[in-house]
Amino acid sequence: MKKLYSIVIALLFITQLGLNAQTLLAEYPLVEDGVDATGKNTDMTISKASFQNDGIYSNGIYYGSDTTGSYISTPQIEGFNFDDLTIKVDFFIDEYPENNIPIIMAGTSWRWLSAWLDGDKIALKVNNGIFYVVSDVVIPLNQWQTVSISYSKAEGEAKLYLGSTLVVTIEVEEITNGGNARLVNSDGGIGKAYKGYWKNLKVYDAASVANIEANLMDNVSIKPLGNQIQIVVPFTSGDVNLQMFDMSGRNIGEFNLNQGKTFLNTPKGNNIIMFVLTDNKGNRLARKHALNN
Repeated sequence: MKKLYSIVIALLFITQLGLNAQTLLAEYPLVEDGVDATGKNTDMTISKASFQNDGIYSNGIYYGSDTTGSYISTPQIEGFNFDDLTIKVDFFIDEYPENNIPIIMAGTSWRWLSAWLDGDKIALKVNNGIFYVVSDVVIPLNQWQTVSISYSKAEGEAKLYLGSTLVVTIEVEEITNGGNARLVNSDGGIGKAYKGYWKNLKVYDAASVANIEANLMDNVSIKPLGNQIQIVVPFTSGDVNLQMFDMSGRNIGEFNLNQGKTFLNTPKGNNIIMFVLTDNKGNRLARKHALNN
């Protein structure tokens, strides 16, 4: 009975940590194509935008007024939760705009939630520009950054994160969205387009994910390599604790990882492993991987 009880507790623990993965509605890596890695959505619509710099490049020309302009758009995201959501994308710029330009826009005919570059600062725009707040945060050039925009109707707040840092909060009871769950690189209302690179575009159905997922832990890489597993910790914020569970809930290994690459032997007799990583700030990341052994 004690063994069964332990398995149930472990499975509950894994299930709670795995909520992030279960709330993922779309994931577009944008390294070489516009395919959704989750398989839940159709390909992105891409025109006059090339794959380079490990991402996709938007040339800053608005396609609606110039046919050489880049157009990058998701389809209508399946299962999109307009009342509780997070949109997340990595972006890279090599120059500051003279005025303001969108980084990423939710909605086309009615542009209801978006992140912007305002000179060298980052900004949040809600309800087609009714609310617009510029942060004090300067965006560095020639570096990949992660921006997350979220909205919770229950909390009555829209938020903008840069990495794991909350930089703007706007109180808004309700957002008028027109049922439009497309994400684009431009603002058709004022004819402006993003100039820079995108990659790793993700959509979640919970605003709380911005707090959980928009942190350095999300950059940890886990890669099965035959009889070994390669884990890469790219940051220096301290040790990362790794626990491995099989699908019965049994803890089959626990390690402390340092920055850089770590190679572990693949556990024998297990085809699917749940990896649970915890950093020294308490941020957790749970990922399930199929192993070849």
